Amino acid sequence: MASTSAALPPPTKGWDTRESLADMPPDHAIKLDNWFPETDKVTVRRGSSAWATGMSGAVQSLIEYIPLTGVGQLFAANAGNIYNVTATGAVGAAVSSGHSNDKWQFVNMGTSGGQFVRLFNGQDTPLLYNGSSWATTAITHADLTATSLIWGNLHQKRLWCGEVNSLDTYYGAVNAISGAFTKFPLAGVASKGGFIMAMGTWTRDSGSGQDDVAVFLTSEGEAIVYAGIDPSASATWSLIGVFEIGKPIGRRCIVKAGSDIILMTQDGFVPLSGILSMDRSQSRLVALSDQISQAVNDAVRSYGTVFGWQPILYPKGVMLIFNVMQSATTSHQYIFNTITGAPCKFTGMNALCFGILNDNVYFGRSDGTVHKFDDGTSDAGTAIAADGLQAFNYFNSSQSNKVFKLVEPIFESDGNPNAALDLNLDFQIKTPVGIAAASPTRSGIWGASKWGSGIWGTAGQVYRGWRGVRGKGRSASLRIRIDTTTARPSWIATNFTYQLGGQL
Repeated sequence: MASTSAALPPPTKGWDTRESLADMPPDHAIKLDNWFPETDKVTVRRGSSAWATGMSGAVQSLIEYIPLTGVGQLFAANAGNIYNVTATGAVGAAVSSGHSNDKWQFVNMGTSGGQFVRLFNGQDTPLLYNGSSWATTAITHADLTATSLIWGNLHQKRLWCGEVNSLDTYYGAVNAISGAFTKFPLAGVASKGGFIMAMGTWTRDSGSGQDDVAVFLTSEGEAIVYAGIDPSASATWSLIGVFEIGKPIGRRCIVKAGSDIILMTQDGFVPLSGILSMDRSQSRLVALSDQISQAVNDAVRSYGTVFGWQPILYPKGVMLIFNVMQSATTSHQYIFNTITGAPCKFTGMNALCFGILNDNVYFGRSDGTVHKFDDGTSDAGTAIAADGLQAFNYFNSSQSNKVFKLVEPIFESDGNPNAALDLNLDFQIKTPVGIAAASPTRSGIWGASKWGSGIWGTAGQVYRGWRGVRGKGRSASLRIRIDTTTARPSWIATNFTYQLGGQL
């Protein structure tokens, strides 16, 4: 019987837990761990490298200081201390110490006196850093216990902050970083009670200005939105509305993305501009995470109370990163391509917190180290385990059996991919077998098969070769696994050869 060949695209539309296995589009993936979806291929993620060492205990906060001009600074908090980790290598003495916890929220702001960063952890007097020295400059109000301040936000040139387990907020004078603050209670506005989890600023036009609105998120899932510039004057400050949203996940639940803000909630990762225009029951329609909604929902139910969930925008890497904690020491990341929106999952880094400085991303770990993200081809010497399972495909004939004979994944790589392949049939996902290990060789040899030696652009060599498989079914899916510390392959296509086995 004659054989038939078919070519499938790589899963550039990303990981999918929303669609059923029978209805999933061919450019989606059932599993996409450590493969990053690009516009025309999926590529094994870059690694991470040890950046700062010499600390003990878990690094739970990375704090960026952004100066008016020049190079910024990065600080790590662990074991009640704060260390300067701007430069790589072993840290020196702590720049600030004696703190009750390391779970700091912070805000950068500039005044006529310079550029400052304000830090809050809910147990200690708020810290202030001016680029060279640390202090505990007071924020005061008759009803305020300064040590209980846990969040801060810069809005319309005013510093806002709030206490643990409170619906009261406080704001300072224009460009004030300390001193007497004014109370702005929200107990009469938040109908569900709870407390203010975080505050953000939503820019409704293309840049910051008078059109910016203040958004207060409560622990019970309400977004309280105000417009205006002066909370003390009713003529210039008004309530836009109170909107029901999913409960926010942790204090670090907001990230600025262009003119919008993205919220991490129990209903998924959603842009504020989208959810304010519809009922909460429809929030999935605008959620960035809709395609992996099942994975997000499962993670929220299982680990949503663990500290460390955090979103961060990484423009240089074209990534929007959501850190998903699994325990006090382990995590994975849901990653979205900011051009295409395609999601994937990163594993193996166990980041507890993220920070960005001078366009580079860093993360803290439970072993007292800070690592540089998206750097190199291994995780500080540990292999990156890429695991991709593309959507099942009927090959244009859902009622016909097929006897699969050969598969040919095609890679673009700077080294031999040495991929392990597993053929899955009729929506049955079997336990993978074999060992995957990428090699630094450029010889084009994979096992005993001779690979092509054509050059693809300037990124590297194209590796291709048929592998024998055995299997009979109406649909098939190929699983590709690569463990690498050297090469960084891209998966650019998959070819199948099969014989039709007749109608069922």
